[in-house]
Amino acid sequence: MRASILITALLLALPGAANAQKAPGADPSPAPAASRQASIPPDAIARVERHNNAGAAAFQQQDFATATREFEAAFLIYHRHLGLEHPASAVAGANMGMAMLGQGRFSEALEVLEIADEILAGVDPGNARRPGIQSAIAMARSRQAPGAPAGAAQPAAPRQAQPSDSASGAAGASLTTLNDAAVSAYQAGDYARAEQGFLDVLQAHEAAGTGNSEAAGVSWVNLGEVYTQTDRLAEAENALARARAIFEAISPTHRYLAVVENNLTSVRRRQGGPEAALAGYQSVVERMRATFGDDHPNTAAAMGNLASAYLSLGRPAEAHPLLESALEIEVAAYGEGASQSADTVSGLGQAYLDLGRYEDAIGFQQEALRALEAAAASNPRHIALLRQRLGRALQMAGRASEAETVLRQALTESETAFGPGAHEAISAISFLASALFDQARYAEAENLQLRALSEAAALPEQERGSIVAALESNLAGSLRMLGRLSEAEALYRASLEEAERSGQPLSIAMSLENLAGSVRVQGRLDEAAGLQTRALDLYREALGANHPEAVRAFANAGTTLGLAGDHEGAERLMRDGLDGLPGQIPETHTALLVARANLAWLYLRHMNRPGEALQLYRTASRSIVNAAVSAGQSTAGDAALSALVVRRNDMFQLHTEAAWAAAHHEG
Repeated sequence: MRASILITALLLALPGAANAQKAPGADPSPAPAASRQASIPPDAIARVERHNNAGAAAFQQQDFATATREFEAAFLIYHRHLGLEHPASAVAGANMGMAMLGQGRFSEALEVLEIADEILAGVDPGNARRPGIQSAIAMARSRQAPGAPAGAAQPAAPRQAQPSDSASGAAGASLTTLNDAAVSAYQAGDYARAEQGFLDVLQAHEAAGTGNSEAAGVSWVNLGEVYTQTDRLAEAENALARARAIFEAISPTHRYLAVVENNLTSVRRRQGGPEAALAGYQSVVERMRATFGDDHPNTAAAMGNLASAYLSLGRPAEAHPLLESALEIEVAAYGEGASQSADTVSGLGQAYLDLGRYEDAIGFQQEALRALEAAAASNPRHIALLRQRLGRALQMAGRASEAETVLRQALTESETAFGPGAHEAISAISFLASALFDQARYAEAENLQLRALSEAAALPEQERGSIVAALESNLAGSLRMLGRLSEAEALYRASLEEAERSGQPLSIAMSLENLAGSVRVQGRLDEAAGLQTRALDLYREALGANHPEAVRAFANAGTTLGLAGDHEGAERLMRDGLDGLPGQIPETHTALLVARANLAWLYLRHMNRPGEALQLYRTASRSIVNAAVSAGQSTAGDAALSALVVRRNDMFQLHTEAAWAAAHHEG
């Protein structure tokens, strides 16, 4: 979930660089090409020039809104490679300000142009472009002053005092320094220092008489994001309300109002869950497109937030195309492998995981983690969470030993970054326990799960419910494998009640399956079959009939029906499921292997149809051999053992051993 943090008015505006047509009295221009090329990679230069040319063409045609958006996109590239305190960045900011003049957004243009001139005054006071920028400043001041020419756009409500000359020089530089320090603290995950930094910026604005300026509004947005990240949601709402009031006073159509709405929607998500935020995120995506354009990073961030809500609601098929589109925008703005794209890349990894494409999921999580670790300044909390995602993807792909190594590191990082007992650290403990479970190390898994439950008891009530439900379910699994069946069943029932209160279909389906496995091993087959059928319906509704979770669910439900004596019903369920699968999931996928082996077991043991069973056994055996080859293992037996380790279905070992025995007997 990403809320937009706004750096300063200039950085937020994301202005472009050079080649813009001149505004009256101004001369927008880039830094010399040679100096740019010394600092910016060739692919980035090409992107800058593309955005600048488009902005210049739009400026010439007096399409100032498009010109502003193109210059904004180019500025991102300058800022990333050169930093704010560089002449090219300052000139790029001036270009955007001149385009805003053409839109009649005189107050906003003035603020951006003044900041650009301040930067040049400090780093390149003799820059040949300063006279043109100062002429544009004078024009902006004259147009926003009382008695401006008829037809000039005016704010809907009186704006408070603009930065005076006394606030422009040393005071302006001081504000920039304070703000940069606060942003750096935020990006490093030091939220206490970031909060104090943004409060200092706001205090400095009040002292300078600019407390209602656009830059002050940006600082309120940034402070609100700090409060959101630290779960101080009422304070976040108040800070964002202050920002909205400032921007609305400047203009009722101020572009940063879209960013405020995005961040408020993220607050609502934390308060009420993804369902409560879904309509808000959908609206924000359209608003970002209308305000910043289809290919702006703010639009990409909004698309990522909407996709994240879909993923949380078990709707990866809807999340996936949003994330792909968002990544295209971010790559165009920042380049391949940029840390700014890490959330989107990781989100794609999560979508692939939920769609059953495990190796793709691992690849994207590794790519996201590499991008963050390579960045000069990365938030250690961010890195810890992405490492958790990578470990989880490895575990789901059956690579439990690798997952254990990754998750042990993630646990250390999470406890360092968030503190022991934080819900992020508890999640890391739970994931590590699952990796141990998948290696049949049930007692070790139980110890970790008990530790996690003990720490979760101290969480705030609003955080505790869903986390405790998952932990109880996982602990029940360990108890079940250790033979403590009555304890396991009681925990499974408690977990199901928690999941049903949450209303999330995938959580309910998983809890139903877990409870079904517990009652089945106690011989209550009809009850187990009913629970598994309910789970299957939920998986198919949420993920589609061809998703590996749905395949695994129909294999389990069919097996239980067969054990209960409903052989025809079991065959119909499994055959109908298998007939729709060719080409839908990989032949070597464990879920498909299990489904074929389970149907073969039904034919062989209960329906006296050995020929059909043998054909299914041979198909399952070929799949295991293929898995062995693709994994680089020396024998099919090693691959079969790997498949056994990752399965929690207690029937799977019997079925796979039978498949191998039949295949071996036939040569």
